[in-house]
Amino acid sequence: MHNNRDGGGNVVERIIVASRGRNPSNPSDRTTGAPTEQRLEPNSEGLCNTLTSVQKDNYVLEIRTVDDG
Repeated sequence: MHNNRDGGGNVVERIIVASRGRNPSNPSDRTTGAPTEQRLEPNSEGLCNTLTSVQKDNYVLEIRTVDDG
């Protein structure tokens, strides 16, 4: 995670996330044909999720919070 300030003084947190289809009832279920829905899964190490045999899309999620201080 990297935190920065934007031009307006707000704190911006950037997190690498991957879009993956998971079973909403059991996200660890990898059964073929199981119901799935897309979800964003953060990478806690701050690295891109590219070294894998599974196709997935990577995104940078920006979270902006107002700095009241």
